[in-house]
Amino acid sequence: MSKIVWIASYPKSGNTWVRFLVCNLAFGPVDSAATLSRMAPDIHELGAAVEPPSSPVFMKTHFTFSDALPLAAHTAGAIYVLRDPADVMLSNYHYAKRSGAGGGGDDDEAALDRYLDTFIAAHGDPRWVTLGMGSWEDHVRSWLCVEHPFPVLRIRYEDLLTDGIEVAGLLCRALGLARGAQDLAQAVAAASFESMKRIEEADIGAKRVGIFYKPYLEQPIDAGLRFMRAGRSGEAAKRLSPQQWRRFNAAFGPMRGALGYG
Repeated sequence: MSKIVWIASYPKSGNTWVRFLVCNLAFGPVDSAATLSRMAPDIHELGAAVEPPSSPVFMKTHFTFSDALPLAAHTAGAIYVLRDPADVMLSNYHYAKRSGAGGGGDDDEAALDRYLDTFIAAHGDPRWVTLGMGSWEDHVRSWLCVEHPFPVLRIRYEDLLTDGIEVAGLLCRALGLARGAQDLAQAVAAASFESMKRIEEADIGAKRVGIFYKPYLEQPIDAGLRFMRAGRSGEAAKRLSPQQWRRFNAAFGPMRGALGYG
């Protein structure tokens, strides 16, 4: 019964990056978001009535791990993608802005401040809470701080930035994939931020529906807003005011510190 390896994360923590890397390692270079979705389906696109897989499969989720997770009973393992919650918060603002849920207004700085205040007060994006993803800490605890009957491999966004080859090696060892040094290098290059940006532009140009292009997002896409935005760490440290940092640390500090961020 246990056939699903989840690629799990709180939204905007690097799930797409790891999904590209895993699929490049397991199946070869991925050339579009549509191909990625065939190789590692998104549970949020499949819906709650999805049937259990008949063969082993990678599957993306942003849900917390609970009985409410569709197909939870069929879990063989999980890859959990972790990112500094301060950068997660900032990245979620830009994602919300692209999707039209960012608070709007004619002053981007004021809109960002409103979003930060809302995120900090709710300990996450309120939209994700209502959709079953919980607060950021709820999400982390459900996957990393509970004893599961399956293995969970923790991958840090920041490590993907600094040593993708090492991360690729960890993934191969966990998944039982025999890959040489050249295979690792090719997979990391094919899943680099620059490569994913090229795939995004190609998908947009061809209007291939997937992560990077959806018809209802044409207006923000035409305005230059992209899913693959910056691919950096530490941006939040340059943007939050001292007052915002104090409120953020009161809400996120203990768990953030326990995970090695700070």
